[in-house]
Amino acid sequence: MYHTEFVRFNQLGSLTLYQLLKLRTDIFVVEQNCPYPELDDRDQTAIHALAYADQQLIGCLRVLPRSESRAVAIGRVAVHADFRSHGIARRLMNEAIEHIRRQEETQVYLQAQEHLKAFYASFGFEETSETYLEDGIPHIDMQLVL
Repeated sequence: MYHTEFVRFNQLGSLTLYQLLKLRTDIFVVEQNCPYPELDDRDQTAIHALAYADQQLIGCLRVLPRSESRAVAIGRVAVHADFRSHGIARRLMNEAIEHIRRQEETQVYLQAQEHLKAFYASFGFEETSETYLEDGIPHIDMQLVL
């Protein structure tokens, strides 16, 4: 069975932080063959949603606080290859949206890899940009009004 936790950066223990960074690096850098700065100095202000199967971290995302010009953002949605198609990303997204809603935010922003826009649209996200390249991968900006 799976369970999810929401934690702030300063609540991440060293093992959890290692597992989180390894999962994201394995997916976004190695699997997608995309050398980019995974460590972007934004994790420290984020709330991290972590999905576990027993003690193994199998999925994650981060919720970034609202800045001056954007809504709250969801990013770095990742699920371990062995656990894809089990609804983990959907569960993480639903829980993150509910978490944001409880904070009385009214909009959620994300930069979706273009091939995942239908997935994000299934939560009510709408496209707000044309396709653009981000680190060599086609992306699209999307927004959800709560």
